[in-house]
Order: sequence, then C-alpha cells, then structure tokens
Amino acid sequence: MTTVVACAVDGAVCMAADTMTNVYDRPIPGGARKILRLPAGDGEVLIGVTGSGGLVGVVETLLKIDGEPRPDENPQRWAFTVARAVTALATDDGLLEDGTLDGSLLLGWNGHLWTLVHAMAVPHPDGRAALGSGEGPAIGALDALLDREVAPADAVVASVEIGCKRDRYSGLPIQVETLNPAT
Repeated sequence: MTTVVACAVDGAVCMAADTMTNVYDRPIPGGARKILRLPAGDGEVLIGVTGSGGLVGVVETLLKIDGEPRPDENPQRWAFTVARAVTALATDDGLLEDGTLDGSLLLGWNGHLWTLVHAMAVPHPDGRAALGSGEGPAIGALDALLDREVAPADAVVASVEIGCKRDRYSGLPIQVETLNPAT
C-alpha cells in the first residue's frame, strides 16, 4: 500500500514516496512518512519502507548502521549486513508474514541502491528502483523520464505521482529526499 521510487546518479540518491496510509480501509493522505534519513558512520543513508507500518518505527529507532564501506571495498557485503540487521529487528518485533520480513526496503547510499528483503540485499546496478503496490507504473515512468534526461529529483517525484494515479492504495502528498554524493 505504498509507492517508493529511487534513482542513483553521479553519486547522489534521490528518493520519493507517497504518504498515504489506511486505517480500517479509510485513506489518510499525508499520514505516513515512508523515507528515513539515518546516520551511517560519517555519512547518511536513505531508507524507503514498504509493508508493515511498524517497520518504519523499528528501522528509525532501533537500526544502527555502524559505518560505511571503505572506498576500495565492494559495498555489497555492507548492504547485506544492513539487510540482516533490519531482518533481525523485524523478527524481534514480530513484523513477519509467513516467517519472512513483512515488507521490503530501498537502501540508498553514495550513488548505490539496493532492495532489502528478508536477510538479502539485491543491488540495482542501473541505479533505478521502485517498491510497493504502485511499483509497476512507477518504475516504467522512472525509466521513461530518466531516459529522456529529466532531472533525477523531478523524475522520482513524477514517477510517484504516476504510481499514485494508478494505485488506489498510494496517495499524495509526496515525500522527497536527496542524498548528495559523499565528499
């Protein structure tokens, strides 16, 4: 019941998400923040959250990312460590469905994107990703916009807008976050 879109270009990460939530099938526009900006070593990460509403609170309050990969290090192992930590926290809080993480997350760091699912970090080497119930139309829109050289921040916002139009469970307003390249 979410649309989260991200792109990673030239070391930056742009992420946008709808902010609608539902309480007993009653839509509440602007009721949920679905993108978190968290410290990671000397830098920051962006994490977009889909699935169980409890994941946002667990990730925001309990997830500790001790550091960042070194410049000469492949960041995949680091992203896997983050995925394992999220899975452990969600398991401790009972945020599972059929024994696996009840949701998925987008992790953005230093021009890289991963989808985090139960104990797994799936990289997006093309720097384009979308999650949630509005993912289908949103990722198509993101591809079309970026291929036409629309600015990344504008492209993720427009892609979430399109996802919201095509998904009855996503709604405006849109939250937007940009993580600039590490200096």
